[in-house]
Amino acid sequence: MARYSFTPGAGHRLEVPLAAEPGKAAAQLKERLEGLGLTHDHFQVSVEGSTVTVAGDAAVQEQKEKILLALGNVIGVQEVEDRVDAGQEGLAPRFVTVHEGETLDDVALRIYDDPAAAKRLLAENHPVLTDANDIYPGLVLRAPA
Repeated sequence: MARYSFTPGAGHRLEVPLAAEPGKAAAQLKERLEGLGLTHDHFQVSVEGSTVTVAGDAAVQEQKEKILLALGNVIGVQEVEDRVDAGQEGLAPRFVTVHEGETLDDVALRIYDDPAAAKRLLAENHPVLTDANDIYPGLVLRAPA
């Protein structure tokens, strides 16, 4: 079980504030995952304060990482507790946070020393990120090696 930190003031906005109605917020988070095509009915999502816990079985590590990002990049979420089994335990995701004023090209340059790798970053974060212009400060992205 691992925990990942996110920027609580950045991300997707839920209809109900995260901490105000944890049960409804958890249901909305699960709907978000299902809408992105990342989970199935057997996933469990719960909310306690600013922490979201997710449990279930992912097909592959990439799916698991995208699930963590989809939950973490939500306003009010400070941590995501990972209880997802992808059958590849020991693999740690590589997440990066977008800084103020950065474009996806800037992030690619910072991470891969190659601004042309922005297309790769966009592909690696789909469907959570679908447009290179939709990045914002505090957004957390996956950046596989």
